Amino acid sequence: MEKELNEVTASTDVGTKVVYEVSYLLLPTLSLEQVPVKVASVKDALVSSGATLISDEDPVLIDLAYSMTKVVQTNRHKADQGYFGWVKFEISKDSINQVKKFFDNNVDVLRHLIIKTVRENTLLNGKMKLKSEDKTKKFDDKSDEEAIDTPDVLKEEVATLELDKNIDDLVVV
Repeated sequence: MEKELNEVTASTDVGTKVVYEVSYLLLPTLSLEQVPVKVASVKDALVSSGATLISDEDPVLIDLAYSMTKVVQTNRHKADQGYFGWVKFEISKDSINQVKKFFDNNVDVLRHLIIKTVRENTLLNGKMKLKSEDKTKKFDDKSDEEAIDTPDVLKEEVATLELDKNIDDLVVV
């Protein structure tokens, strides 16, 4: 990956500014009080590398699609969750390697991804939404009557089927 970044940097004009976005996963072992501190250190590292911050979203705890491990010194951290956040920034092409090294060497970052992007907002609603928020919204959209009647109807059908089965078992032909 570093080789690819070096090739891109060498093949283009040095010093021109490019818009990047870094997405990162922080370890779930961090306490809620530590997360804002780590986010501030990420932003400080970007600014100290010469970046201009465009937009960002504070990390939220999400379930991961698969377990990830990170070895820090002699400790192996296995994670099924992580604090996902992102920052969009503008930086010169020759300084992006400093940003990459910061994330590679940060012991609290489980994974990260740096991509080139555009300055405009690319999110449809302007903010990331969790799947659990979608489910809650769908549930809230149902009327209270439907939510109450549906389980009763199902219970009556199940009770009728069980009663018919029990009667059939008792009848001797």
